[in-house]
Amino acid sequence: MATMTAQGRLADAAPPQATTGQITSGAHDEHGLARFFYAAAAALILSAIQGVVQRLPGISDWLRDADYGGHLVTNLAHTHITIVGAGTISLTGLIYYVLPRVTRRPLFSPALTNISFWATIIGVFGFYLAMLSIGTYEGAMVHAGWPYDAARDWMGAWHKAPMAVTAAIMGVGYWTFVTNVYVTVSRASRERKINPAAGATDHEFLLAKFFVVGATGLLFGTVQGVYQVLPWSLDWLHATGEAGHLIDPMAHAHMNLVGGVSVSLMGLFYFFLPKMLGKPMFSLKLGKFSFRCIVVGVFGFYLAALTLGFLEGNMILAGKTFDEAKATIGFWHPTLLAVTASIMGVGFWSFIANMLLTIRQRPAQDAPPDRTLVPFIAFSVVAILFGTIQGVVQILDPVEQWLEEALPSSYFVTPLAHAQLNMVGFAIMGLMAMSIFLLPRILGRPVTDPVSGRRALTGIGIGITATYLVFLVVGLLESIAIHNGATPMQAQEQAAGTWGRYALFVGAQAILGLGYLLLFRYITKVIGRETIRAYFANFRGRMRSAVQQAMRVHPRAVPPTIEAAQRKAIAAVVLEMVFIGIGWVFSGRPFVGVMVMAAGVSFTTVVYVILAIAGGDALLVPLLMSYYAIAIVSSINCYRSYMRDVKLHLIASA
Repeated sequence: MATMTAQGRLADAAPPQATTGQITSGAHDEHGLARFFYAAAAALILSAIQGVVQRLPGISDWLRDADYGGHLVTNLAHTHITIVGAGTISLTGLIYYVLPRVTRRPLFSPALTNISFWATIIGVFGFYLAMLSIGTYEGAMVHAGWPYDAARDWMGAWHKAPMAVTAAIMGVGYWTFVTNVYVTVSRASRERKINPAAGATDHEFLLAKFFVVGATGLLFGTVQGVYQVLPWSLDWLHATGEAGHLIDPMAHAHMNLVGGVSVSLMGLFYFFLPKMLGKPMFSLKLGKFSFRCIVVGVFGFYLAALTLGFLEGNMILAGKTFDEAKATIGFWHPTLLAVTASIMGVGFWSFIANMLLTIRQRPAQDAPPDRTLVPFIAFSVVAILFGTIQGVVQILDPVEQWLEEALPSSYFVTPLAHAQLNMVGFAIMGLMAMSIFLLPRILGRPVTDPVSGRRALTGIGIGITATYLVFLVVGLLESIAIHNGATPMQAQEQAAGTWGRYALFVGAQAILGLGYLLLFRYITKVIGRETIRAYFANFRGRMRSAVQQAMRVHPRAVPPTIEAAQRKAIAAVVLEMVFIGIGWVFSGRPFVGVMVMAAGVSFTTVVYVILAIAGGDALLVPLLMSYYAIAIVSSINCYRSYMRDVKLHLIASA
């Protein structure tokens, strides 16, 4: 376990022990966390390939002229597989390791760990392939002469349903992770109140709070993500143009990447950096201050972007332009965004100061051999420093207006260059450095200086720097040329020339991709091919075991007699028929209830999409029939599984 002394030191202690009836988080479970890092590295391979291919001559032009179909491929799909695929998958693996050590109790459920892993993997890679395929096909239709809106309408359910279904599966993965975090921390909080001496210290619990806030960010982000790929939401966002962009991608990406990933990363850095150095963090007070500012800034900015997008979007639908809608909101549009962004910036900068002041300390004599990974943590911290400064500057109204008037070239400045620092420089570099540090410890391997791992991270660092500078410099030069009266094509020629532009973009992405490839090779070698095959060989068995464990009735929901159990089971069936999922919650299986509720809503949405595309006018009856068909099946399973588990409980206690 990791404990924090009064001076702020994070030190190793014994792993958490479970009391009777608790689920342990032992070495076997932690050994399985390596699969998270392997899957993340595999996602980076896809990111590397696409990053190079989409910048090649011909392909780059084709995607640029493919309207929103090209945007689905170049930005949404690529960002998704990089940040969601590699970032959040490795993030959850690291948190599953750290959380028991800062709460002094095991994870709530290894079953949820398995479900979250597999659902996230299926959802993330499925959503990526859906966006890639749909974007390419609709882009081809645009090149064949179709207006994009007509192409999207012709695709119908094939545009909406694949993304809705895979987003829902991905949501299940995130929601199981969030449940694991929430329940583990809430139980630890109760234990601290009951027995303060045995519970987590205030310093340890501060890190747990970072993970709770991060899990909340991912919860908000994924709920919004699932909702906004529903047909009516997609249509609203598309129709509201720039106002809709305040909701997606701004608010959505902000909550996922800053509220979810970045806040969780801060907690992980506070845990791992002292272990690498063998010394405490510079200041706990600064850590607490950064936490408070981040919470206010992150959620304030999210709510501001969401509210402004909704208000201005409705004005656009009423016939106003985006500029007219902004003028109607007036002073509040720039002020709300700038103030909340500044508070968030103070939180990040106090965190950055704490990290850099800690890194300035020389490693202790007994620091581990892989303390050589500290420079990559420093790189990650410096990247977020420059990223937050650029973020505050480019949201100022004069700068924002200047960039808007220089589109499409200014797109390289924001969001591409900005995202390169925040998402890849900070998140991917930091997560991969901590993953390399953790791998030998969870696999029971000797801890040595990871020379090949450092070589991979060096390549990634060079690629990140090169890509950022190329995006920033080319974007600024072309934007200046556009403001001087040049067309976008003339601006390209003046800045770097057509072929020079291709060479810069492809070269920078190739360096970054080489770093990803070396990282994948290193992680594969450390884990071992036989171990990797074993992780993925028994997928069906692992999922069946996880589902069975999640469906077990909580002891407090077991009545004293079979007769009382039958009455409770019948009541659960009635509730399940009223609103799907509630019966499972009533019968002592809240997690299954939430998942059934999400699955039912997702399936009903798919049915709605198919019926709407088919042109049916009377949708209510088929929708109700599909919903209650699910409710009947769910009720039967709820009753049978409850009675079976209760009988086993009563027999065991007899």
